[in-house]
Amino acid sequence: MHYVLLATHSPETCPLSNSKTKELLLRIAPEMSNIAQKAGVTIVAGPFVSREHAVVTIVESDRAENVDQLLEESQLSLWNSVRVVPSLTMEEGIEEIQRQTPIF
Repeated sequence: MHYVLLATHSPETCPLSNSKTKELLLRIAPEMSNIAQKAGVTIVAGPFVSREHAVVTIVESDRAENVDQLLEESQLSLWNSVRVVPSLTMEEGIEEIQRQTPIF
């Protein structure tokens, strides 16, 4: 299953303005691939950052608990509010649409 991770933070906790967050990010970022692998998660795309104080990452794992472990061990949730959105590939979505009977 794919998961889209939508992380947002305030300007006050942004690594650009907060020395503690900057220190944490610079320590953890080089280890993200290892942390993900240890948690049983594959990073498919990202992390992508924006001037909107947002980080978007697409990951894949067979268990949602693994994604939660990634968030905990990466400490991303310490300075971000993170939405985890289970997602399908377009092909999987089309297959699901074809199987379903419309209700309207």
